[in-house]
Amino acid sequence: MKRAIWIAVPVIVLLMVSGDLWGDYLEVRRDTGIKAQPERQAQVIEKVKKGDYLPLLDEGRQKNGYYNVLPTSPGKTGWIYRSLVRRWHGEIHGPADDAAASPLRDTTLTLSPEQERFASRHLRLGKPQVVYERVREGYVLAQDGRLKIPLWVQYELRAEELKGPLERTNDFQPDTSIPLGFRAELADYSGSGYVRGQMAPAEDMARSRRAMAESFLMSNIAPQVGTGFSKQIWKNLEAAVRGWVEQRGRLTVIAGPIFAIGGEGVKYSLIGDNRVAVPTHFYKIVVDDNSMGNIETLAFIIPNENLDERHYSEFLVSIKEIEAATGLDFLSALPKDVQSKIESITAKDVW
Repeated sequence: MKRAIWIAVPVIVLLMVSGDLWGDYLEVRRDTGIKAQPERQAQVIEKVKKGDYLPLLDEGRQKNGYYNVLPTSPGKTGWIYRSLVRRWHGEIHGPADDAAASPLRDTTLTLSPEQERFASRHLRLGKPQVVYERVREGYVLAQDGRLKIPLWVQYELRAEELKGPLERTNDFQPDTSIPLGFRAELADYSGSGYVRGQMAPAEDMARSRRAMAESFLMSNIAPQVGTGFSKQIWKNLEAAVRGWVEQRGRLTVIAGPIFAIGGEGVKYSLIGDNRVAVPTHFYKIVVDDNSMGNIETLAFIIPNENLDERHYSEFLVSIKEIEAATGLDFLSALPKDVQSKIESITAKDVW
């Protein structure tokens, strides 16, 4: 059965987008009204009825944006979600119905006017999307739509933020800002033998209800061995980071998965109907840049397995080793000579 979304545009032209758009992203333009109904566990911002207009979320600074919607029959009351708005530099050309059905565009680059012209032409029908970057109150992440887990999660943690009043909620939720089929669901972990491992831990997010809730989004989660890893060595390392933050005032933390490369290439397990990838290792990088003339770092690669009572200090490595294993470029805002120097050092011991 086909569903539809009705869009009311300022010139009072009604467009119907046909087809099954469940959980997809709809491009909307300034002063566009959308008719939709709720997607389970999404964040409702406003209920609309026929004839209503919903402005974009940036208070007038952008022309186009995207909302995560669930289709409904034309003419019915529905719901809109504040799941995301992405900037698009340059105008989208082509038929209006093509633009409305276009996939989400990743627009993290700042383009020159000439590049905007090229992008508008070559990406008229959308850009292939596999990595979904999301900015939260307590962290920023990039989730891989194929692996269904974050490639990296990075956040700055300050000592005063550790004094928040909130306790861990364990209220895990799917990240509905990422399309169905490209994200992990709660059921993927049921009976898998793995626990939901947070890259930005809830205990670091006690500052506000929003930060706490966002730490339980599945885009911040990867499958971890419970006994001997998630509940022991990884948990102990997270607690140590908070202790270092209390001592030093402010640190930057980066964490994510690694997939070991063997003789026959990369091998890893998959769990759930959405085929969520199980990392063979996890990395964590901790950076103290309180003195730019004396930046200190700790870096760890820890196997995702039962490590009994082993200590995280046994797994110290250099940041370069993590870059080699992940293909990521960390601390890229630092001058290249500074970056190269600190990333080559393996700390002799933890702080």
